[in-house]
Amino acid sequence: MIPKLDKLVFISLIFMNLSAVYCKSIENVKKRPNIVMIVADDLGSYDVSLSGNDEILTPNIDALGYQGVVFNRHYTQALCGPSRAALLTGKYPIHTGMQHFVIFPDEPRGLPLNLKILPEYLKEVGYKTHIVGKWHLGYARKSFIPTRRGFDSHVGFLGGYVAYYNYTEIFRDYIPGFDFYHNEEVYNDVVGHYLTDVLTDEATKIIGNHNSEDGPIMLYLAHGAPHAINASDPLEVNPEDLETVAHIKDPDRRKYAAMVKALDRSVGKVVTTLKEKDLLENTIILYFSDNGGPTIGLWENTGSNYPLRGQKDSPWEGAVRGLAAVWSPLFQKRHYVSSHMIHITDWLPTFLQASGTPSYRSETFDGFDIWSTLDYNKPPAREEMVQSFDPVDGYTAYYFNGWKYINGTTWNGIYDTWIGSRSFDLNPEASSYADVVMKSPVWQALNPFATRLLKPNDVDDIRRKTKITCQRQYESLNTCNPLRAPCLFYLDADPCEMNNLADAQPGRVVELQKRIREVEKTMLPPGNLPSDPKADPALNDGLWTWWLDRLQEVAESQNFLIENNFE
Repeated sequence: MIPKLDKLVFISLIFMNLSAVYCKSIENVKKRPNIVMIVADDLGSYDVSLSGNDEILTPNIDALGYQGVVFNRHYTQALCGPSRAALLTGKYPIHTGMQHFVIFPDEPRGLPLNLKILPEYLKEVGYKTHIVGKWHLGYARKSFIPTRRGFDSHVGFLGGYVAYYNYTEIFRDYIPGFDFYHNEEVYNDVVGHYLTDVLTDEATKIIGNHNSEDGPIMLYLAHGAPHAINASDPLEVNPEDLETVAHIKDPDRRKYAAMVKALDRSVGKVVTTLKEKDLLENTIILYFSDNGGPTIGLWENTGSNYPLRGQKDSPWEGAVRGLAAVWSPLFQKRHYVSSHMIHITDWLPTFLQASGTPSYRSETFDGFDIWSTLDYNKPPAREEMVQSFDPVDGYTAYYFNGWKYINGTTWNGIYDTWIGSRSFDLNPEASSYADVVMKSPVWQALNPFATRLLKPNDVDDIRRKTKITCQRQYESLNTCNPLRAPCLFYLDADPCEMNNLADAQPGRVVELQKRIREVEKTMLPPGNLPSDPKADPALNDGLWTWWLDRLQEVAESQNFLIENNFE
């Protein structure tokens, strides 16, 4: 039997121990890194000046790379919806049913609800989770939208794009539908204001209002820029941005460049706000584009993926390979270009590892934890990459251990050439490029965390290492027509897919085909569904909205009236 006084001491010790455990738990939550992801939409891989382009200067995006790490071989999917699904699930689209094209505005499906996505994991360990901008993973039912999938808040649009000033999307023969929401409420106040700036302001408000005592923040800023919009006027700009790119002669390219300038300005404002909020010392910032730019064809915006072959919605490198810039003071090694192959599915397991989220370890992902790659440039484990398996369009793009196999293509081959190559107009400030970058808001915010003193020649040296050097094209090997026969490229030496080695390496082709058949056994069927005309904005108060729920509500109301003799 414990004496009364000893009992009090014993209880006090238990209470102190529990308090210590609780405080330690809270302290761990505080130490978990803030995660900020900024994703461009349909930006050409050559259209940031970090890649060597002297036509459109993007000093803020570039500074993020110089101060952090530039991944010169960052891979996404060939289209925006599949890329976003891969980012948030850590799985290839073939394993989520999202592999064929995108979710149309009148298509009654969404990212499958049995899939757990990034914000749902992060909320388990105390994160405040926010999305600003584009969703494009379904909205036919409320259960598909961000605030029902683990995000604490969403300000933005649910479909694939909206006009930059009136926030409507025109699709098929439907009337233009409004698509902009604050959580689950229509948000009309933004009409007349430029989309990129509106999203930037909303993102900075979230950062400014965040209380670190409540835990870390995860912000997913999914821009609409520079995605083209309605066919009659596909490129809308802020006039002030247009003035900064007056040197570009082609009027459409000039508008596109102005849209990119707005995007770069957004990156500057977000990073500056993180600095003002004293959040940088424990934050990871990631920037990339969801796929390559569409130079021609559907949603063309004049984006360039030079010198890569192809463009958005194709099996070629121009569709899927781009630059990613990632920064954090937590990385031991910074200020360099990494040639390691990174895939968009890698970010989810990496962020979950960094945040100390335990539940993900029991899940199966196609992505790898690349924290050691981020931290000190250790080679990642990836040797295989499923770029596209599309049984509807009937094409395959697959990478294994340096080799890329292509069989079939999209749009009857109209995107199969080096269509991003063009004449670029020199920006007058290009001669002082390093100075422009070093005066940018992002550079000013991040430079205090630099691991070494960076000078203009360091900037120029890092930039030179982002250059993609094409292999010489041999006439005898310029034989690829994937509509007739499979093509094979040794991608590690031939990044521009110049020389088809299928005939010279028949054994390699057979080996890859065998591997592909094994992977295909794990593939889910595409989840695409027929269009539903009841999604028509004319039937839904002029909105693109969760029409299946609205129909159900009407049906239930009518049944109630009938059952209660209120006919």
